[in-house]
Amino acid sequence: MRNAVYLFVFIGILGVSAFAHAPFTLVSSQKRTINESDLTQQTKSQTAGKIDGTNLTFVENEIRLVVVTGPEDDMLSYRIQGVRNPILTVPAGATLKILFVNADADMRHDVRFGHVMGEFPVAPDVAETVGASILGAKSADETMNAEEIVITAAEVGAFRYFCSVRGHAKGGMWGNIFVGVKPGDKVTMAPKTTHVHSPDEDVPNMPNMPKKSDDMKDMNMIKPGEMPGMSDMQHEHNEMTTNSNINLGESMTREGSGTSWVPDSSPMHAKMKMFGDGSMLMFHGTAFLRYTSIGSSRDASIAGKGGRSRVDAPSMFMLMFSKPIGKKAQLGLRTMFSLDPLIERGWGYPLLFQSGESYGGQAMHDRQHPHDFISELAATYSYKFNDKSSAYFYAGYPGEPALGPVMYLHRPSGANNPDAPLGHHWQDASHVTFGVLTAGYTYDKVKFEISAFNGTEPDENRWAFDSPKINSFSARLSFNPTKEWSFQISHGYLRNVERLEPEIRILRRTTASAMYNKSFDENHNWANTFVWGQNHTSENTSNAFLFESNFEFFKNAIFGRAEQVQKNAHELVLPSPHPEGNLWVQSYSLGYIRDIVKDKGIDVGLGGMVTAGFNPTNISSVYGGTRHGGWQMFIRLRPSKQAH
Repeated sequence: MRNAVYLFVFIGILGVSAFAHAPFTLVSSQKRTINESDLTQQTKSQTAGKIDGTNLTFVENEIRLVVVTGPEDDMLSYRIQGVRNPILTVPAGATLKILFVNADADMRHDVRFGHVMGEFPVAPDVAETVGASILGAKSADETMNAEEIVITAAEVGAFRYFCSVRGHAKGGMWGNIFVGVKPGDKVTMAPKTTHVHSPDEDVPNMPNMPKKSDDMKDMNMIKPGEMPGMSDMQHEHNEMTTNSNINLGESMTREGSGTSWVPDSSPMHAKMKMFGDGSMLMFHGTAFLRYTSIGSSRDASIAGKGGRSRVDAPSMFMLMFSKPIGKKAQLGLRTMFSLDPLIERGWGYPLLFQSGESYGGQAMHDRQHPHDFISELAATYSYKFNDKSSAYFYAGYPGEPALGPVMYLHRPSGANNPDAPLGHHWQDASHVTFGVLTAGYTYDKVKFEISAFNGTEPDENRWAFDSPKINSFSARLSFNPTKEWSFQISHGYLRNVERLEPEIRILRRTTASAMYNKSFDENHNWANTFVWGQNHTSENTSNAFLFESNFEFFKNAIFGRAEQVQKNAHELVLPSPHPEGNLWVQSYSLGYIRDIVKDKGIDVGLGGMVTAGFNPTNISSVYGGTRHGGWQMFIRLRPSKQAH
């Protein structure tokens, strides 16, 4: 087992290392317009560098620059402090505050900073670069488009800045930037060229066009989006960078836990690396370092372990890799792991009214069980029939069947809430299943899936792999009518679910959920989820309802969750004599978090949450009343948000 732990820690380190090669980090950007007099004033206020020929050297840790596109007789170039495409030398860790101005009268331009090997292709890859947006040409009244960007030089080495518009960097619109090192004597410089406008300019992945002028006549009358085959080529370009790890025919922005869907507009906090063959490696996860305390006077220990308060760190980390197989198929690999077995230990953390699973041979109550070290190790194969139709096959040991909504750790609405829902075992508990096979078919905005899986909950050994069994079945229908909405309804037939309740041989679980995510702009996002889950046995039927919401604005977020769940005396582990039938328990939480570090590759947030819990009067003697308060303070760590 120890070797397995070392192996996955090593895999995690390799994954993080793969994403570490991001030489520049974008801190902020803001577009504006500027006239000639404003430009002159801004140029005077920039940081003066030491000019030595084509070299421009800075020693300051905070550098302000004005980058302007070249004059009409040298349009594929930049001017910085009067020097054409200068070699910039800056200290390691320096912050560059750059005003980029497009002074060109008839072409769009941008400026990107990153690592580029060898000669520039016609269409440069910008996946690991940062910089300004592509700005339009100067207007008739001489007003120029500009963008103020702030970037940090996060890695020592030799890099380049360039224009990503098709053909511009290859035509000479680039320069060198050295971070923390001095340029050598034989640095390659961009040549001065004569640029001829092409109708395929600023069009990604456009094949070579005819060069003869006769062949090009009438092409200026065709808009890029109307060129023959252009919509298909653009679509293929987008697929290479945004397809789901699970299914080549789905957008990455829809991807939730397992094979579930979130709204297409959902924010994605992850580190991503693209490869030249279209392969993708992605890392994402969340960890909370916190102190939590629950109310009531009930002893919340289990097998002599734990109390009503604890310092802990619930966590989830995920690595995903996908590789295209030709143009129509894709292979996907993914693993999800948690440090819960190491930090939470077998007795988990206190959570009022929570139930499910066991420790020390005893049923857990008022505590959330830890997750297994490896909670997903899965492979997928998908095939795309056409633009709307695709299918996939998913195999996991462990994995997540097509049953229930997106698991709570992966929902945008619950991303800032460290606690598991009280209705977890009614709604999304089967996200850790030791043995699952799923087949799915997607047509445009609709997906249908069926799964065969092991319906028995994981055992108490959180480090080991349970014996794989296929004893349960489920089906799920998902529907994303717009980019803001995602719906699902699912039903499962589960056998031998609870290890401590062998008398419950068959449990039928039905769930339905609605998710809504509204991205107002890059600084405002509102995510909401409603979930209903029902467990039905021959002896009892119980329901769980959840609503949660998360509103993020700039560096702040306000979040909350409301739950009502039916639990019986056995699930709450009530002493005898105990009331018969189902008991409604309720929980309402409200929290706030502020990112003290944001968009630096990792977001670090400081937050807190208060919780109010309510139970019926007929069990008030067990809990010391009917109303209970709880609170927690935490530090949340996660990757920064990726731009859609």
